[in-house]
Amino acid sequence: MSQIITYLLVYNKYLIYQIYELSLFIAKNIPIKQWIFDDSNSPKYQKFKVDKLPIIKKFVKQDYSFLLEYYIWKYNKSVKPVQRRNGKTIPEDTICPLCGAPHLYIYDNNGGKGQFQCKVCGQTFITGERVTSPLVLI
Repeated sequence: MSQIITYLLVYNKYLIYQIYELSLFIAKNIPIKQWIFDDSNSPKYQKFKVDKLPIIKKFVKQDYSFLLEYYIWKYNKSVKPVQRRNGKTIPEDTICPLCGAPHLYIYDNNGGKGQFQCKVCGQTFITGERVTSPLVLI
């Protein structure tokens, strides 16, 4: 048993020496002269950049009638219902999942492909799905 421990200690010392030699080699032969403030636009270094994290907003249910009254109070004019063109309509059962605005205040956001946008609160949503479910981070 003591021979194994002795062997492992010697081997550990050898590995530490190898790490020391590699660090000296790197320090002498590989230049690491990069400025902290350098924001290089070179394609070589683009792969090392990380995108900013997205902003996560907490879902808070709102009331569209309160938002309409607030708009009148702030801008002295009311929010008019959406004027549909070319006879296009959206289903009457479509309501905004965030503020509960009826279909009169809902835009067809992408030409009949199922995405809508509320004119009152600006929320983009898809019918049949609750895309604005409350978010919980642990």
